[in-house]
Amino acid sequence: MKFLNLNRTYGNIRWGIRNDVVYLIIASFKNYKMYMNPMRKLFVYLALFLSLSVSAQYVNSIGVRGGLRGVGLSYKHFLAPKLFLVTDAVGSYSQELQGGELIATLNIRNKIHNANLQSKSVTWSYGFGVHSGYYRDPDNTNNESSFILGPDVRLGAEYLFAETWCFGIDATGMYNVMPLQKVTGMDNKFSQVFGAGVFIRYIIQ
Repeated sequence: MKFLNLNRTYGNIRWGIRNDVVYLIIASFKNYKMYMNPMRKLFVYLALFLSLSVSAQYVNSIGVRGGLRGVGLSYKHFLAPKLFLVTDAVGSYSQELQGGELIATLNIRNKIHNANLQSKSVTWSYGFGVHSGYYRDPDNTNNESSFILGPDVRLGAEYLFAETWCFGIDATGMYNVMPLQKVTGMDNKFSQVFGAGVFIRYIIQ
């Protein structure tokens, strides 16, 4: 390979420019290892840091929850060390209202900065998402149901026990974009715009 006048030699390393492309030649394997060791160490440290960050918390958990919006299943999945997705499938069956909904929120996890509660096991989070489902009035002889859809905001706290179980509480605010009228049986109830509940999940990964 012929180099232009723009070439230099430093020990066993030679570089030059040809056709606007930079060429690098490392003459000995010993010097190759010498120049690659710092980069290799950087990758090792980075991989170790990422592994510690992931191992410090779980990835998936599943369990049950109950509250003003009904009783059902709850699933949580971490997308990043501080970002997680919560999906709840809840329903209610009473003399006033029957039906269920699916709630999905994207949340950000935070530590509790308090001298008395400085623990990795206790965290709080906030997030936003959407919900959809249907409800019907049991007194409606035509079995008509109302489809609901709208945005949600969420605020919650969680305690991690023995790296196996997690317990928590949360509060949600929501608004039904659909239907335009309030669902029959939900009039004069906080559950129309507000929800709160407790949950317990088992860590599966």
